[in-house]
Amino acid sequence: MGQSREATTSSRRLLVVAAAVLLILLAACGGPQETVPPITVDHTADAGSQPLAGASPLPAPLPALPAAPAVPQLLAPLSAIANRTGPRVCEKFGSVPVAGGRFEVQNDAWGASTPQCTTAFDTGFSVQANHDKDSGPAAYPSIVWGCNHGTCTRGTPFPRPLSDLGDVRSSWAVTVPDSGRYNASYDIWLDPTPRRDGDNTGAELMIWTVRAGGIDPIGSKRGTVNLGGAAWDVFTGDNNGVPVISYVRQQSVRQVLDLPITDFVHDAQRQGVVQPSWYLTNLQAGFEPWVGGTGLSTDAFNATRNGV
Repeated sequence: MGQSREATTSSRRLLVVAAAVLLILLAACGGPQETVPPITVDHTADAGSQPLAGASPLPAPLPALPAAPAVPQLLAPLSAIANRTGPRVCEKFGSVPVAGGRFEVQNDAWGASTPQCTTAFDTGFSVQANHDKDSGPAAYPSIVWGCNHGTCTRGTPFPRPLSDLGDVRSSWAVTVPDSGRYNASYDIWLDPTPRRDGDNTGAELMIWTVRAGGIDPIGSKRGTVNLGGAAWDVFTGDNNGVPVISYVRQQSVRQVLDLPITDFVHDAQRQGVVQPSWYLTNLQAGFEPWVGGTGLSTDAFNATRNGV
């Protein structure tokens, strides 16, 4: 009985201690609690507001990427090189239309008795000849736009008064041999009248893009000009009573793109060779072989006025 009472007393003591601990815990949990104020976000703060104390400043925004440069659109784009097969013209002054009649390819073997043939195709022509002449060009195989000795190409804007010439451009790609004496040149004809046949009597304007074998244009060197982004030596002379002005590119090139023909015409007016009251009757691009001829080729050609 004595041991039972002691056990009961111990149990009561444990219960008292547990109750006291529970009360202490409840008091701690049930006491007044501090209220944490909410964080206010200022949505009106701008990029120039000051950063919080101790915070690292935000990096500056990246600059906008520059716009890609616009690729200029050619007014006289070149077509893909056509199949090089086509009619073969061997008559001295024979010609044939190409590109649906927009242009005309002519053999024009005017300056020598040696045989020459020209194979025409839609974007150009190739030459077969073996000339050997020291005194001047043997021929001018070429592609024509405009009216030339009674033949007018389809839809041509020429003859046209220089006062309404517009923006005439031409692109031209050629293949030339490593040997021989020749040029690759534009031949532009001007007349006091809107001539469609016969010989032009105003002026001849030539633009040499390639010069090979040490040949020179008619006349003598007059100076240098910069046109179409390149330097040109200017020669003036006389061809059977017709004034000739020739622009020879100081660095020969096998391709020109959007060559500004109008700028050359205006410069020829400034030089006093061409009169502003005249007409441009036709534009030609071809080769003047003195020695050789085979291997000369117009791979692609185009010419436009105001992009048409």
